[in-house]
Amino acid sequence: MNFREFLNKEKFIVLDGPMGTELIRRGIKFKTKLWSAEAIFDNWEIIQEIYIDYIKAGTDIITTNTFRTNPWTFQKLGYSLETLEKYINRAVWIARNSIEKNKSKRRVFIAGSTSPLEDCYSPDLSPDFETSYRYHKITTRLLKEASVDFILIETMNTINEALAASKAAKETGLPVATSFVLREDARILSGEDLIEGYHKLYDVGIDIFSINCTHYSVIEIILEKLLKIVKIPVCLYVNAGILKNGKWYDDKEFTPEKYRKIALKWYKMGVKIIGGCCFTTAKYIKSINRAKKLLLNN
Repeated sequence: MNFREFLNKEKFIVLDGPMGTELIRRGIKFKTKLWSAEAIFDNWEIIQEIYIDYIKAGTDIITTNTFRTNPWTFQKLGYSLETLEKYINRAVWIARNSIEKNKSKRRVFIAGSTSPLEDCYSPDLSPDFETSYRYHKITTRLLKEASVDFILIETMNTINEALAASKAAKETGLPVATSFVLREDARILSGEDLIEGYHKLYDVGIDIFSINCTHYSVIEIILEKLLKIVKIPVCLYVNAGILKNGKWYDDKEFTPEKYRKIALKWYKMGVKIIGGCCFTTAKYIKSINRAKKLLLNN
């Protein structure tokens, strides 16, 4: 069964949690703009441990540690396309090796991650459409050649770059999920309307519409309206913290148990895929899986 068939067949799907903040939690420090990608060669065993924790928690999908492995970032750091390809191939190998090492009887799929070319919290820095398309085309092609199951375009902060990345990803022939990051009023970080973003991405032909790196309370401002109009599966993976006035604050009340209840509600509302973003852990993924099992068993 390929991922497209799985997506059509399954009613409830569990996505994994974060890689970057989880590496930091386990003692890894990042020194360059490569961020979590620095660990691909130096600390790959820890990446594997994180994946295995997510698989044991019940995830159906693990996401490649390629959030910053794009030619835009590598070019700025003076790295070649050949080096970029080595990083992407290694990242996908770690994901696949983790699945094989865990020996789970469940099929676990691999999402090939890509993100904004510039900082995901700086929509004003996003390049023009043609530049974005050209760079995202390289990344998505390399992810396909490394044999991911689908492309996950994460934390998009403008409609323009989301469209460029989605167009490039669709040309791989793989299923495509595109995800926006929202500001406090549930608009895209650029200030653009999320519903407008959905309609434009739907016209491009994406397979999954998503929101990530956003507090659950912000998503709930727009979720009911979104679910009334979408014609494709919706994916939500939230932060265990909240962004206010440009600063991160821990939400100590957002426990794994609370997320279980939220996930249960969201699945019932019609959300198909739920996972975790920054500062969540395998405990949150386990809670989502518990919500999924409860619904499937009733």
